[in-house]
Amino acid sequence: MVSTTINGTPRNQPVRFYKFVALTFLIITIILLGAIVFMAAKRADITIITRSQSIEAQGSITINSALADATVPGFVTSTILTLEKTFSPEGSKTEEGVSEGTVTLINDSGIAQPLIATTRLLTPDGVLFRLKNGVIVPANGTIEAHVYADQKGFASDIGPSRFTIPGLHEAKQQLIYAKSEAAMTGGVRKIGVLSEADILKAEKILVEDIKKKGSEILVGLYSDKVALFEVSGAVFAYDAELGVETSSFVLSGTATVAGVFYDHAKLTEYAQEMLQKQVVDKSEVLQSVKDAPTVVLTQFDTAARTADLVVSYSGLVDIDPNTKELQKIMFFGKTEDEVRRYVMSLDHVQGVEMHFRPMWNRSVPHVADHVSITIKQVE
Repeated sequence: MVSTTINGTPRNQPVRFYKFVALTFLIITIILLGAIVFMAAKRADITIITRSQSIEAQGSITINSALADATVPGFVTSTILTLEKTFSPEGSKTEEGVSEGTVTLINDSGIAQPLIATTRLLTPDGVLFRLKNGVIVPANGTIEAHVYADQKGFASDIGPSRFTIPGLHEAKQQLIYAKSEAAMTGGVRKIGVLSEADILKAEKILVEDIKKKGSEILVGLYSDKVALFEVSGAVFAYDAELGVETSSFVLSGTATVAGVFYDHAKLTEYAQEMLQKQVVDKSEVLQSVKDAPTVVLTQFDTAARTADLVVSYSGLVDIDPNTKELQKIMFFGKTEDEVRRYVMSLDHVQGVEMHFRPMWNRSVPHVADHVSITIKQVE
């Protein structure tokens, strides 16, 4: 076979050239397509494990009754109370006593019934009490009376009960009887020598009682406010002699109960702003706080009607999921080791979990849609 030549050049040379160009184009296309497939197949799932840290803020505010535009509006008021209470010294021995108490005598008949002192009242268990004073139980009515046990000892310290009156005719016993609502006490007495320690202990208890009673009175006047209460100027007196053996003594006390009332919403707002200032890093976020701040009354002046409060508030702070340090662009092109070192350098991060796909992929793709970043908080 003889190839045709033109000016000495074989005629099939252009055909080979075009085949080469076409083949080259095909190879480049396959390479580009492979690169696209390679890039499209790359995925990176990154889970960042964080742990929140506690922060606390503390500040002082003054409640002034004369300032209506204060940071935390409020006022100071007070009341003076006198209470008395019976106490027992720390005893070293016990002795039998006579149990006493109060009963309600009931008359369901149409005729008034007189009862003399020492009239017997009997429980279903056979415990006998007697009337201390004579009474007349009105027809179809009731009357309260003081009773004492017929026998000394603990057995007469009974709880609420129903009593029959054995001295009455059996028919009348069904209509005239007694009931007690409180326990009978005094069957056993604790005897001790009254000491200074007994007085001091009793004074502390009485101060708390005065504080409770005073707070109830003041809260009743200003029920729409939140308040703190404190006692001052307490003066006490007792009816027994130190160093003398006794079963009980009466302590009386007079004191001023001060109430510091304040706007709870404004105080909480102040505490939240105070706590927010503790979050100084822009990459942090305040996640949660306690239900209410802690407020302590440090001092007060009832004459000037002012009081100083210490406000404490605590919360939890964690890394802000929207911080620029966690934007996807910060991870583009990084290997697993580079991602780990970068993430672990951030505050509040406890660990990181990564999953790259396909299995031969070793870096984070540069396509945002192919990168998943999840924040996982642990306790």
